[in-house]
Amino acid sequence: MAKEEPLAIEPSPPSTYGVRIRRAVVESVEIYEIKDTELEQLESGSPADIQLNFAIFLLSSAFSALIALVTATFSNSRTETAFQVVFAVGLILGTYFLIAWWRNRKSMRDVCHRVRLRMPPNGSSRSGEGVPAMPPERPKG
Repeated sequence: MAKEEPLAIEPSPPSTYGVRIRRAVVESVEIYEIKDTELEQLESGSPADIQLNFAIFLLSSAFSALIALVTATFSNSRTETAFQVVFAVGLILGTYFLIAWWRNRKSMRDVCHRVRLRMPPNGSSRSGEGVPAMPPERPKG
């Protein structure tokens, strides 16, 4: 449970009230070291993200065109053909991008998994482990 500590170290005059700070103590912090290539992959993001965006856009357009084809009557055959083309292209490309996203979606998860595997299990020691944490700074009053 968080404990409350006054901000000022010296007692406040009776006419003013001290601000209370609630602080939760963190018992341990795990630090992961990563390589430059892994950092670049995390920064650039997964190429699968853009594939999913295209798949959603194309499939939404295709189904909108399908609904228009089913519910509307077209006086001009060119307009109806345009909706049919939008439906066909959107469905084919949207399905392609959806399958490509499904195959590539694990790339960022794999990078994070490789980094996490470097952490030794509890109880084993590595350089840097067991170094005492720096004490928290006391508020300046």
